[in-house]
Amino acid sequence: MGAKQQDGDEPSSPQKGDFLKLFWTLAESERDVRTQAAVQLLAHLKSSAKQETEVQYTLKRLVRGLASSRDAARQGFSTALSGLLSTFHKQLSLQSTHELLRDAMEVHSSMKPMEQREHMFGRLFGLLALHRSGRLSADLPLLVAVVKELLEMATFKRWFRETCYEAVLTLLSDVPAEQFVTELATPIHSALQIQPSKGSDEEGVEAWNADQVLLAVGVQRYLHATGIDQDEEQMKQLPENFAAANALKRHNVHVLARPLRGSSSCYPRVHSAWFGVFGHILNPTKEDTSAAIDGELFQEAWTVLVENSLVGGSSSEDNAPTSHERQGLALKLFELVAPKLPAPVLRAILTPRFVKCLYNNGVAKRNYLHEAARHCLKSFASCAPAEFFHFFRKQFMSPLSILVMSTSADSDGEEEKPKKKQKLSAGGFDALIEIEEKKEREEAVTRRTDRARVWAVETMVAALTELLSSKGEVDDETTKLQDNVLRFLVFHAFFTPSDEAESAPKKSKKSKKSKKSKSSEADEVVQEALTAAPALSENVASYTKTRLFSLLSLGLAGADGARASASVLSRIFTIAQGLQTNNSAVVLREPLSHEVSTQFSALADHIGTLRSKELDEDTKKTRRPLSEAFLLLFMSTGLQLLDAEQRDDAVVVAADLDKCYAQLVARENKKSKKNKKDDTDEESVVVLTDLLLSLLSQDSSALREIVTQVFRSLLPLLNSDCLTTMVNVFQPTDTDAAEEEDDEFAPITENDEENEEEEEEVVLSSADAVSDALRNDKKLAALHQEDLALAAIVGQVKVRSQRKKDLKRARLQTMHFQLRVLDLLQVFVSQRPEQTEVATAKHNTLVLSLVAPLFRVLARVQNADLEKLVLRDRLQAVLLHKVLRAKDKIPSGEAAQSEALDALRQIVELIRTVPMDKDHSGKVASAAVVYLVRVICRSEASNEEAQKIIHSSVLDAFTKKHSRFPRTSFEELLTKSPAVGARVLLEPLAAVAAATEKEDAAVDEFSKCEVFRLLTVLLRGATKLQQSGELPKTQRSAFKCVQKSLKMALVRQLYPESVQQLKAKRMKVVMMFALQLVKFWRTDDKKATDADIRAVVEAVQAVDSKSPVVKGMVKQVSEAAGIPYAAANGAKKEDEDELMPEAEEVEPKKTKKTKTKSPKDKQKKKRKRSIAEE
Repeated sequence: MGAKQQDGDEPSSPQKGDFLKLFWTLAESERDVRTQAAVQLLAHLKSSAKQETEVQYTLKRLVRGLASSRDAARQGFSTALSGLLSTFHKQLSLQSTHELLRDAMEVHSSMKPMEQREHMFGRLFGLLALHRSGRLSADLPLLVAVVKELLEMATFKRWFRETCYEAVLTLLSDVPAEQFVTELATPIHSALQIQPSKGSDEEGVEAWNADQVLLAVGVQRYLHATGIDQDEEQMKQLPENFAAANALKRHNVHVLARPLRGSSSCYPRVHSAWFGVFGHILNPTKEDTSAAIDGELFQEAWTVLVENSLVGGSSSEDNAPTSHERQGLALKLFELVAPKLPAPVLRAILTPRFVKCLYNNGVAKRNYLHEAARHCLKSFASCAPAEFFHFFRKQFMSPLSILVMSTSADSDGEEEKPKKKQKLSAGGFDALIEIEEKKEREEAVTRRTDRARVWAVETMVAALTELLSSKGEVDDETTKLQDNVLRFLVFHAFFTPSDEAESAPKKSKKSKKSKKSKSSEADEVVQEALTAAPALSENVASYTKTRLFSLLSLGLAGADGARASASVLSRIFTIAQGLQTNNSAVVLREPLSHEVSTQFSALADHIGTLRSKELDEDTKKTRRPLSEAFLLLFMSTGLQLLDAEQRDDAVVVAADLDKCYAQLVARENKKSKKNKKDDTDEESVVVLTDLLLSLLSQDSSALREIVTQVFRSLLPLLNSDCLTTMVNVFQPTDTDAAEEEDDEFAPITENDEENEEEEEEVVLSSADAVSDALRNDKKLAALHQEDLALAAIVGQVKVRSQRKKDLKRARLQTMHFQLRVLDLLQVFVSQRPEQTEVATAKHNTLVLSLVAPLFRVLARVQNADLEKLVLRDRLQAVLLHKVLRAKDKIPSGEAAQSEALDALRQIVELIRTVPMDKDHSGKVASAAVVYLVRVICRSEASNEEAQKIIHSSVLDAFTKKHSRFPRTSFEELLTKSPAVGARVLLEPLAAVAAATEKEDAAVDEFSKCEVFRLLTVLLRGATKLQQSGELPKTQRSAFKCVQKSLKMALVRQLYPESVQQLKAKRMKVVMMFALQLVKFWRTDDKKATDADIRAVVEAVQAVDSKSPVVKGMVKQVSEAAGIPYAAANGAKKEDEDELMPEAEEVEPKKTKKTKTKSPKDKQKKKRKRSIAEE
C-alpha cells in the first residue's frame, strides 16, 4: 500500500482519504455500489488540481487491482479502467496501457497455480476493458494484437478456453475483413486444428470440443456478416481447409453432435457453443433482417444435436446414451429457442421422445429433473400460450403412443405372437393364462392413458392459473384463449357428446357458415371429444372436475374492487350454462331430472337479475354487498347441480338458498309488515349460515374461499343464533365419543360379514377347477378348511384395521372443518364496524358471547392427542389476540356488561372444576378474567355480582391448598387497570390478609406473602391515582374501611414469632408492603392515619433481622413516615443517648478501623485510577 502511494506522490489530506476509499468500494458485491464508486472516482479526477499525477496513479492502481479475487474486485476495477481510458484519452494511450497490463499480469512458471489463475483472469478483464473503452476499434494494429493474445491465452487451461473464445468473438466484430484474412485467419485456423487421440478414428471437426465449436460457428457468422464467404478472392486467401467457413450447414450437422454432447457436464449452465449454434440459425445478420428462419436447418440441428444426442431414449445405433444432465440441457435449450420459433417449427420439435422426457420428469416429484421439466413447461406456456394449450389438448384427446405403450411390450410383442397362437390353439390352462395376460395389458394401457391425460390436465390448469392470476392488462386474444381452455375443461368435467353430434360432421360439410356462430367453439370441443381414442374414463373426468373446481377461487378479491361477475367462477358458470341450455350436441354425463332442471333454471334467472343489478351500480364498494354474496352462492351451487356426485346435497342447498334470497335480497320491493320481516330476516340469516357451514365442510379450497367472501358480506347481519350455530361445531357428539374408544376387538357387523361372504364367493368361483379336482381328497379338504378359517380371521383383522383408518380419517376431517369454522369466527371478531354506535355495541356484545364457549372448547382439547394440537394452538391464538383484544378500546354498554358478567361466571366455574394447563388454557383463563372484569367495571357504578365472583375467586385462590384459579390474573388486572383492580380486589385481599380464623386465612406463608405482594401493587397504583387526583371518592372510602384491617395484618405479620418463620425474600415482600402502605397513608388524610402510621413504623423498627436488605427497608419505612430511624437492638435511640455514652464512642472507632486501608491498597487504587485516566 505504501509503495502504491509513493508512485502517485500524493500528499495526505481528507480529500485524499475519500479518494483512496473509492478503490475499496469498487470491490463491493452490489453492482450499483460499484458503479457509483466508479462515477465518483472519475468525477474526482476531473476536478483534481493534480490531475496528471492522480490519473497515472489511478491507472496503475486499477491495473494491479485486476488480479484481486476479493468479492467483485475484477468487475469493479475493469469498469473503472474502461471509464478512465474513455474519459482521459489524451493522458492515457492504449498502447502504453496494454504494455502496463502485460507487465503487471505476466505469468511465470515459478508462480503458484492460484497466482497464475488470478493473473490470467486479470489480464482477460484488462483486455476487455480496453475494448469497452471504445477506443480499440480505432487502433487496428493493437486490436489485431489483442485478438491474437486472447487466442494465445486460450491455451492456458481447458476451463479458460470458453471465456477467451467468447472475448475473441466479441472483439472480432470490430475487425475489418482485410485484417482478418491477412492476419487473423491463420491463428484461428491453428486454434481449430486438433490432434486426434491415440486409438481414435475421429479426425477434423468430429474431434473438436465445444469451445472450438463456439469459435468456429462465431467465425462463420462473422464471415457471413462481412461478406467474406461471398467474395471468392478473399476465400482463396484463407488457409486451406479452413473449417470455420462451413462449420454449420445442412446435412453436416451430425459432425457437431459429439463435441456439443460433451458440454452437458456444465449443467445447469448452458455452454456458449449452444448460443452460437442456435443463435446463428435463429438470429439473422443485420443485412438479412428480412430473411425468414431456415426451418429445415433448425429442425435438422434440433433432431441431430438435441433429440438424438441429448434426449435419447431409443435403441437405434445413431443415438447416444442419455443422462440426467443431457436431458436437463435439452429442456434448457427448449426454453431458449421456443420464444423465437414460428408455430409450425415449434410443433415439429415437440417430438414423441422429447415429450416423453417432459412427461417422465414432470409427473413424479421424486425425479431429479422434476423442477426443470416444470420450469420448461412454464416458460413454454408464457412465450407461446396458444401453441401450449393446443398441444396439451391434443395430448388429452389422443396421447402419444410412446406415453401409453411400454417399450418392453413393443419390442417383445412381435416375437411372442407365434407362441401365443400355439398356446391359444392348444387350449386349456394356457389359453386362460393368455386371456388374463391380455386383460392385464389392456388394463395397463388404460392406466397409462389415464395417467397421461391427468398430466395434460394438470399442466393446462397450472398454466391457466398463471394466466388468470396475472395482474397486467389482458388483451382480447388472451381472454378468448382463456375462455376456450375453460370451455374445454367444463365440457370434459360435466358433459359428453350427444347422439346428434355423431351425425353432425357429415352435415357440417354442406354449410361452412355455421362455424362462425357462437356455438362454433363448443362444436369444436365436441368434435375433439368424438375423436378421443380411447374414450375418456370416469377417473379422468372426475380429476378434470376437481381441477376445474380449484379455479373457482380466482378473482374473488373484495378489497380491490373486483366484481363477482368478473370472477373466474362467473366465467365458468356462463360457459356451463351455455353448454347446458343452448347446445343440442352436448349432454350431461348424468342428465338432470325435471325438478332439478327447473331449479337450475331458477338459479340462472336469479343470477341474471343479480348481474343486471350489479351493472346498474355506478360506484364500486370496497365491501361486497349482500346481493353479490348471493351471486357467488348461486353460481357455485349451480355448478354443483351439474355434478352428479354433489347434486343431491346441492338440491337442498339451492332450495334453502332460494328462500333466503327471497327474504333478504328481494325484500326491498316489500315494505309492509316490518315486525314479521325482522323475524324472518333473522331466521334466514341462520339458515344461510348453516348453508355456508355445509359448503365449508366440503374438501374444496375454492369453496372455502367463496364461503369466506360470502361470510364477509353477512357480517353486519349475524346474530347470536348464527354464532351459536357456528360454535356448536366444536361441541363433541355421542358418535365422536364412541369413535374415540378402542375398537380393535369390536364385533363384526352384518354388513361386514356380507362383504366377506361376497369376497369368499369371488375367490371360490375363481378356484372351482381346483376345488373339483381336490374334492375327493380328505386331507386336502381338511387343509382347505383350515385355509378358509385362516382367511376368515385375516378378513376380520382387515375389516377392523380399515375401520380404524376410516375413523381416524373422519376425526381429521372433523378437525379440519373446525379449523375452517374457527377462521370464519376470526374474520367476524376482527371486523371493525364503522357505521353507528349501535352496530359497534352489537358487535362487541356478540364477540363477548364467544368468550365462554371458545374457552370451554379450549379446556376440553388442551390435553388432546397430537392430532388436535393444531386446534388447541389456533383456539389459543384467536382468544388471546382477537377475542380478548386488550389493546383495543374496552366495550361499554349494558348489554356488553351483562354478557361479560355471564361469561365471567361461566369461566370462573370452569376454572374451579377443570384442571388448567399453565402454558395454554391457564394463560388464556388469566387474560379472559382480566378482560371481562375490565368490561364489567367500565362504568363507575359498582357491580355487586362481579365483586362477589372476584371475592370468592380470591378466597379460593389463597385459602385452598389445591386451588386451580390462576393467581396471575390478579396481578395482570392490577397492572393493566389499577383503578379497576383496586376497586375489585381491595376488600377480598384485605380480608385474607387480616383473617384470624384458619378457614378464611391464607393456606400457607407463601400465599400470605403473595397477598401482601398484590396489595403492594394495588397500593402503588392507588398512590399514583391519588397524587394525580384521579382516585374516586368511593375508592377512598373503601380504603378507609380496610385501613384497620391492613394495619392489623401487617402488625401481626411483624411479630417476632412470625418474623422468625419468614425467609429473607418473603420478609422483603412484607417490608415492601409496609413501605407502600405508609406512602399511601401519607398522601391521604394525615390526621386520620397518623396513629396507624406510628403503629406500623414501631412494628417495623421492632423487627430484628441480620439481613442488610431488611435493615435498609426498615430505614426507608421510617424515612417515608417522617419518623427518626431507631435500630431494633437498642444501639441508637434518642431517649437513651445520655445513658450510654461509651457505646457511642466505641462504635465510631470500630467503624473507623474497618474503613482504614493500608498504604499498599492506596497505591493500588492510585494505579488503577491512573490506568483508567490513560
